[in-house]
Amino acid sequence: MDFFKKIEAALKKIGEHYVSELKNRLLRDGNVASKDLARSINSKVVSDGVEITANRYLLTVSEGKKASTKGPSQVMVSRISKWMKHKGIRPRGSGGLTELKYKKAAFAIARSINRKGFEGSRVIARSFRGIEDNIDSEITNALKSTLELLVEDVNKDIKKK
Repeated sequence: MDFFKKIEAALKKIGEHYVSELKNRLLRDGNVASKDLARSINSKVVSDGVEITANRYLLTVSEGKKASTKGPSQVMVSRISKWMKHKGIRPRGSGGLTELKYKKAAFAIARSINRKGFEGSRVIARSFRGIEDNIDSEITNALKSTLELLVEDVNKDIKKK
């Protein structure tokens, strides 16, 4: 009998709780435009715990960005342009909405972000605090069940002798 199945199941449940909490907090905070970030968040049980994976920019959303004198990267401008479209933010100016207008507006936003920086939402830490009590109870219950199984097994061995 694999005694660690209950612990593994508890870790899986903890990962699912954390992913759910993280997605819900992103939504409540208004940090969802295309839903790409929320869809990218997953968990899996690994040998020493639970691994949470997500798009790299989750860390930026959570921890913020320090001010910098660097110019914005093309990737940053592209992501901001995509964000603008998902949020329905339209560039100023007359004429139609062209890709060039979006890129120019996105560049201006990216440059402002780089110059001023921004404080993150701390969504990673807040989500963890939101499920902290569940972690304790899940692990405690799994360990208790595992220990009970071990004691039963030892008692069976003693009775056989």
